[in-house]
Amino acid sequence: MYEELREALRKEILKYNLSGQNISVRCKTLSASEAIGKPEHDDYPIIKGREVMVEAVFRGARGQAFTDDFENADITIDELLNIKLNSNRRRSVFISGLNAIFRYLNLCDKTIHCRNAEPVECADHLYKTIGSRNNVFLVGYQPRFLEVLASQYNIRVVDMDKDNIRSEYFGVVIESPEMTSDAVEWCDLIFATGSTVVNGTIPGFLNQDKPVLFYGVTISATARILNLRAYCHCGH
Repeated sequence: MYEELREALRKEILKYNLSGQNISVRCKTLSASEAIGKPEHDDYPIIKGREVMVEAVFRGARGQAFTDDFENADITIDELLNIKLNSNRRRSVFISGLNAIFRYLNLCDKTIHCRNAEPVECADHLYKTIGSRNNVFLVGYQPRFLEVLASQYNIRVVDMDKDNIRSEYFGVVIESPEMTSDAVEWCDLIFATGSTVVNGTIPGFLNQDKPVLFYGVTISATARILNLRAYCHCGH
């Protein structure tokens, strides 16, 4: 799958003659306030320090990706194409760079996270997208999404943050990633964070015999390349 993303990027770079030029993709981590402003709630993983937002900038176009491991980087187009995708740190550079380049080429949008009151607005529009369901499997603890989903559906959640596992939020106990297969069997919709493309777990949610909807800015270019359904109501 990652090679498919790499080849899609290579194709566009050749098409627009971007290879071999002295063009850089600058990646840096954003502070919580830079990433999501000053939202009403303070329980988001980025505010709690569990995740960071990596932002790549290519010719003024910005692409972002959530990750739990990161490095600042200033690399050329060709270096981005050839980066090894064997860690969250390297995948975060590649995915944010991919988002930035595809945004520059107008091949995707919503590569910049919503801010301030927008996360609440985004959650408020969930039902219009998800519609009539019984059992929804939320992959990744996103507090505003869980708050809304728990009021409308039967909901199960898995999260990779050990501090969240076995904790109860909005009447739902967070489960460990080991329960993923069981939850997939149980649900009639998988609603998964786009960060799965950075942490390497996304293949487990592809080609399932269940509808899958990915959320967030991280998945923007990947969804375009792989023809995945994505939700990011207030992304920029």
